[in-house]
Amino acid sequence: MLNQGKGSAYDTYFLNTRFVLIVLVVIGNLLMPLLPRDAEAQAIVLTIFTFHMPVFVFVTGHFSKSFPKDPHAMRILMTIVLQYVIFQSLYSALDFLFFHTGGTIYSFWAPYWMLWFLFSHLCWKLLLLLFIKIKQPLAAAVLIGIAVGYLPFDGLWLSVSRTFVFFPFFLAGYYYRGEWLQKAARQPLAKLAGSLVLLLVIAGFYSGRLPAGIDWLLGSRTYGELHLMHWYAGLYRMGYYAAAVLVSAAFLLLQTERKGRLTEWGERTVYVFLLHGAGLKLLAAAGLYSMAGFPAGIPVLLGSAIVLTVLLSHARVAALTHPLIHPDPVLLSKARHFRRA
Repeated sequence: MLNQGKGSAYDTYFLNTRFVLIVLVVIGNLLMPLLPRDAEAQAIVLTIFTFHMPVFVFVTGHFSKSFPKDPHAMRILMTIVLQYVIFQSLYSALDFLFFHTGGTIYSFWAPYWMLWFLFSHLCWKLLLLLFIKIKQPLAAAVLIGIAVGYLPFDGLWLSVSRTFVFFPFFLAGYYYRGEWLQKAARQPLAKLAGSLVLLLVIAGFYSGRLPAGIDWLLGSRTYGELHLMHWYAGLYRMGYYAAAVLVSAAFLLLQTERKGRLTEWGERTVYVFLLHGAGLKLLAAAGLYSMAGFPAGIPVLLGSAIVLTVLLSHARVAALTHPLIHPDPVLLSKARHFRRA
């Protein structure tokens, strides 16, 4: 689960990071519809997507260190399955009845919008059990992430493309040891360097000096779908991996290990992740995007995303939605046995 592994002082840095990441997820998803017509929104979204999902997957892998030996591993997997089934059903029904998002495929085998992460998370945990048994697992994962782009099918189905494209980051998080990230993040010069890298990236996207290929950053399409039929198409993904590592490192240098409100909110990111889609749809229906045409439009949208994230991180939201967000496989099993009895 997204919230697995909370609690220790060692993890404070990663909990803080995880909350910042979920804020960026909400911002990215809120601004995504503006990409074709707003240069500022495009620069922000492209910059965010360069690193936020690689780092999110890295942090998820970090919190999965105990999974291979966890006596409750099957229960963890079943919880993810139930989360996916519940929210795939809910979001598909809401979209069919109210939202009517163009291009939506109503199928359990085509994850709805952000729910690909749940499907891939399940796969990453299963793949982890296999990869920890082989030599050079990270190198193998990178090669597979490059090779999957050559497959002749739609990468959306079963979230196959994203699962393998982002799996190296999950493995990297799992194998991360020590506190060198935290130690580096304490250095003012390191924070300055990280800030400069992110500023250069966003300036590059805004000015058009960096290629604006959102589909490459999403990781959901094969090379054929990206109209790259040449044998060397995999080199582009290698370039993406290099850029993602660089910008992700810059972002991580800016995070703090100071325990506080961010740490508390970082323990409840799964609630934001699973609920924010409905929140964004409601904001869109309320006319929030009409603000985009005004000079202060983008700041208003950014502020709205942050407020929504904080609200969904509240303890009361967690208490109210806990049975839905954290379905208990044991209760489901008991109910099934009760019906048979």
